[in-house]
Amino acid sequence: MMKSKLPDLTQQPIKFVDATPDEEYPLRILQAYREDCNCKWSSDTENALIRMMNEMCDKRAEILDRAIEILERNK
Repeated sequence: MMKSKLPDLTQQPIKFVDATPDEEYPLRILQAYREDCNCKWSSDTENALIRMMNEMCDKRAEILDRAIEILERNK
């Protein structure tokens, strides 16, 4: 098996979301994806690819924050 050339994540991604079919389910999904945005590909800012991957993750986090805010406001 080939070893990955990517560094380890700074935390483990979320693998479980409470799938109870209720009004809060969409919010829980978004919150889990948002929490996954805290996972970074190392703190190596010298590597352009790693830096770009982390920047894209930060952009996804901003979008998810806005969506979560809208859903929470409209509960």
